[in-house]
Amino acid sequence: MTSRELGICGGLARISVVSLLFACGACANAVGMDDTGAQPPANEPGYQAAPPPVLGNQGDDSTGMPETSGSGGAAGAGGEAGAAGAGGQGGAPTVGLSAYYDFETNSGAVSDESGHGNDGMALGSGVAFVSGKNGKGASFSGGDGRIVIPANASLDFSSAATIELWVRLSGVSSGTILSRGIGSGDSQVRIKTNLGNIQVVFSRASQASAILTSDYDVIGSGWSHVAVVNDGSELSLYVNGKLSSSVAGGALGPLVSNLHIGKSEGPEPAFNGVVDEVKWWTVARTVDEICTDAGGSYAEATGCSL
Repeated sequence: MTSRELGICGGLARISVVSLLFACGACANAVGMDDTGAQPPANEPGYQAAPPPVLGNQGDDSTGMPETSGSGGAAGAGGEAGAAGAGGQGGAPTVGLSAYYDFETNSGAVSDESGHGNDGMALGSGVAFVSGKNGKGASFSGGDGRIVIPANASLDFSSAATIELWVRLSGVSSGTILSRGIGSGDSQVRIKTNLGNIQVVFSRASQASAILTSDYDVIGSGWSHVAVVNDGSELSLYVNGKLSSSVAGGALGPLVSNLHIGKSEGPEPAFNGVVDEVKWWTVARTVDEICTDAGGSYAEATGCSL
């Protein structure tokens, strides 16, 4: 008997033994039937049981073909595995957000919640985690305490930059809120304050620096949302969702320096106050996005309303 005939018989066995007797005459000799199509009784010589049907894995939806395990199908194409590929339980990282520090998970170590792994470490004295704008915030007392995040290419501003944070002053003396680079001709990014103002510096050794200095007292002892946007042509400062000042931008590019929060890498004075919700973007955030992050609502006619 040929393999094709055996395959036909095996498939017909799924229907019923009666169907096999009438439709698979070619199999008669293989299963011990006589010329009449009847099989000897089970207790007499010549009896042979029909082979069980080969069902395979009927649940393989991705190919439509049976598998050899016969275990039954799990999810086919587009099932559970496909759902995980769309972002998984935690979701995909936000586009352009390279680092995000909410200071909720810390024990010396400070976690980056952006998904890029730019975790930091609190070093020196005078760093504490206290009540912040949302949950906990990082407090600095003007000493040598700071949070240091190792340099990483994901933190570089190649074509655009946005830095957002909530800040509350404990004193009005000069201090660096955050920075990368030492300054004095070095490539750097820095945000500092003096008497309640905000000064922003983007500089590169081979380019003209972009420097913005706001009026005094734009921030104070209450919480203020500060956003710095550099789109390569314009450097803008937003305070509480509204444009405070702007100058010519630029001076973007890679930096080899670590990111410091609460103090610069150089000799500049340390910050005296509390920061929260630090977000480091490699894209230029829009006016309405900044307004939303500041807790307001934006309309073209009226601007940002808090």
